[in-house]
Amino acid sequence: MLVFLLWASLFLSSLQEQNGQDAPGVQLSGPQNVSVDYDLKDQRISVTWEDDPSSSRVPDKLIYDVEVLLTVNMTEVHSEAVDVRPTLTSRKYHWSWTSALPLECTSHSVRLRSRYQNYTSQWSPLQSITGSASSHPQVFPRSSVVQVDSNFTFCCILGPGQRLEYMKYNNILMNTTHIIDQSYAMVVHMQSPSPPSCINVYCNSPLYGTCVYVGYPPGDRNLVCETRDLESVECHWDTGRPTNLTKQRMTRYHLNGRACPNRTVSNCYQTVRVDQGERNWTLTARNPLGTLELRDTADLKKRVRLLAPMEVVASGVNASVQWQWERPQYHILLMVCQVQLNHSGHIDMRNYSGIGLRSVVLHGLAPAQTYTVQVCCGLKQHFWKWGDWSEGSTFKTEEDIPEALDVWMQIEGNQTIILWKPLTVNQSHGQIKDYEVTWGRQETIVHPPQNDFLISDRSTGEGHRVTVTAKNSAGSSLPSIIIIPRLPHRSKSSMKIVGSDGGFNLSWSASPNASCGYVVDWCPTHTKCRVEWVKVPAGITRARIHSASFEEGVRYTLSIFACTPGAPELWERREGYVKECLPKGQIQRLAAEQHGSDTVLISWTGIPPENQTAFIHGYIIYYFDTSHPSSMRIFNVTTDEPGAKNLTGIPVSSYRFIVKALTSVGEGGDSSPVFLQMNPQTDQLIPVIIISLGSAACLLTLVTILCYRNWKCVKENLHPEIPKPVWKEEWLTPLQGTGRQILYVDPCQPSEIDIVCNREQSGEAVLDNNAGKGALTNTNSDVPALHGYYNQLLSKTTSGHFTFSPHTMGSPSSQLSGTVIQNPSYNLEVQASLDMGQSVGYEPDMNSFSCPNPEPHNAMSYVPVETDSWGYKFQYHIEDSSPLQE
Repeated sequence: MLVFLLWASLFLSSLQEQNGQDAPGVQLSGPQNVSVDYDLKDQRISVTWEDDPSSSRVPDKLIYDVEVLLTVNMTEVHSEAVDVRPTLTSRKYHWSWTSALPLECTSHSVRLRSRYQNYTSQWSPLQSITGSASSHPQVFPRSSVVQVDSNFTFCCILGPGQRLEYMKYNNILMNTTHIIDQSYAMVVHMQSPSPPSCINVYCNSPLYGTCVYVGYPPGDRNLVCETRDLESVECHWDTGRPTNLTKQRMTRYHLNGRACPNRTVSNCYQTVRVDQGERNWTLTARNPLGTLELRDTADLKKRVRLLAPMEVVASGVNASVQWQWERPQYHILLMVCQVQLNHSGHIDMRNYSGIGLRSVVLHGLAPAQTYTVQVCCGLKQHFWKWGDWSEGSTFKTEEDIPEALDVWMQIEGNQTIILWKPLTVNQSHGQIKDYEVTWGRQETIVHPPQNDFLISDRSTGEGHRVTVTAKNSAGSSLPSIIIIPRLPHRSKSSMKIVGSDGGFNLSWSASPNASCGYVVDWCPTHTKCRVEWVKVPAGITRARIHSASFEEGVRYTLSIFACTPGAPELWERREGYVKECLPKGQIQRLAAEQHGSDTVLISWTGIPPENQTAFIHGYIIYYFDTSHPSSMRIFNVTTDEPGAKNLTGIPVSSYRFIVKALTSVGEGGDSSPVFLQMNPQTDQLIPVIIISLGSAACLLTLVTILCYRNWKCVKENLHPEIPKPVWKEEWLTPLQGTGRQILYVDPCQPSEIDIVCNREQSGEAVLDNNAGKGALTNTNSDVPALHGYYNQLLSKTTSGHFTFSPHTMGSPSSQLSGTVIQNPSYNLEVQASLDMGQSVGYEPDMNSFSCPNPEPHNAMSYVPVETDSWGYKFQYHIEDSSPLQE
């Protein structure tokens, strides 16, 4: 243990000796004479201090640690290490720092210490800056200038016992942070510049606040310096974007250290000597947000931009233009001048040169025209820039004789209209007073603005030579001559053309007679008008025709005339539209007529030519069955002429028809719809009837043949033979001693018959044949039914009587106690116990569906006396009309 302590002491002593050798005699006593200052406008803290002069050794490099603290709680807000290299002549140092938190918000303290390698001195005593205090809310900093797109901190200091309610920027509620005690802060991001006035910031009330200006630092660029008068320098530059800072905060400029006038924005003047050669020019731009320097190097003798000429005057046909110079120095300069002539919107530029140039003569000006002249000049040697333009001077040239007129004609029947184009301002050379028209020995004066003349009742056997001249105050123009053809123009077939870009591109074949070129005139085809024309030089057979009067959807006729030594000859003709449009007119007189059983004739008259707005290439017929509107059918007619068309294969129904015109721009000109009801034709019914009758005859013949061949089977099944009852006198034989006669019936095969009576009248049910023969309801078959009925009677009873009354035929005469049989011939009443095998002398009426009510009458009673296998024999008694007595 003692050995370890010995070695440790030796190691520490060696380290102390080594440090003493590396930095012998180092003693850091810390900074001396520390002073702290502050600037509330810039929120800046400045610190100055000195080294201790009593230090035994001056280090090669010292580092000073600087700390800024909040005095109340000693919270560090900023620290920085400052490197210094002390010298033998000066040991005083300076450091500054700008605080983001306004210095008025709370007290700040500053301290320093020196550091060399691993050695540090003691901290200097605290130097404090006291914050503000008030009895009411206050916002700091005051009237600050802040750059756009930066963060800025405001603080609010409340009075004793007050509480923060809100802080607002530009009337917007902001978030706040508690700093210490009664001090609060908020951070605002300045997104946009302030208006010419500042932006308000207040705390708890608009009465307690401050104002902030938000803008940009200077952004000027492109400094250029030159001389205008050879006695001063003028520098100008581009100002860049506005700073949005005004009054005392606006940008200030200095040129080579000398202040420019306060109102300087983009240029600055200074008086200098121009013969000093090349020089440097520095412009300094400064505002509260920053400072900018622009530089330019120039020899002012080579950068001369002349001032504007003065007192410019001009006069005469060949105008003489004169001007003066403001600076006498210009009289010895070799210069080039530019003269600008403005005439009716047309600008003509002319250049002239000379020493001290002060006048020029302008040649080639149009007569009787008004011109405005301006002049600007520059140095011909070392040309830098054109000088300023002078003020304009206006003058008018003298009149001259007009140019020759452009004359043409328009023939309408036996009348010819002589036409000429009005002269333009450059052609008239003055005010046109009148036109003189001469033909033959006649002469007529035409006054403007009229520009045509009618020659009527001309003879077709001779041509006319017409001369037209224009006059002004200077004289008459050269005569323009046109020869009217002897005969009217022969008609020429027209070729169709389509325009483009508001005009027509024409081409035609060359005419051997066109010695002086061609004339193309045009006019709407279906409207009366004055033709327009253009003349084409000889050898050219194409032209672009354009006119301000052209309208879309209007057909024009263009005529091409060959210009000959005599009268013009019509060579070719065209018709077309500048631009085709959908037809506006309507197809007229659409009609539909049935022809035959499945054919419809459609006819129409087409769109009137004056209403056509495009060439018609054909027509389209639309039709459909009105009961099926979706079954639209289309039929194309390729001809462009209206007419009639047969539509076949149309079945009988009701149809709706409409016709449209087909053009290159689409379908149009829809007609009014027409409806047609297709009806079956009578000539088609005859074959149908004949075929139906023939088919029926064949079928009937076939049935007849089959029935004939199988007649026995048919007769047995459909119409079996029925015995016919016959009355005989020997049936009635008188009874001996009683006065009565007995009815004898020959034996025969009995038939079966059911008589159905009205249940409501008889009060009894209809008899049923349980043997499978059925109840008879159809009374057309009488005899078999009677036989069946008799058989039923035989099966039920063997007693009763049958009464007959010859006086009351067809109606009931007495009350029956059994089933009643009505005989229409004899009005027989039969008891249910009576049985008959065969009726003789009458046929019963089986069409009666009711049983009559009997009445008292004389009756014949039949009593069976004998029976055998073939029938029955009856006895009968002729009784009085009184009821039978048993």
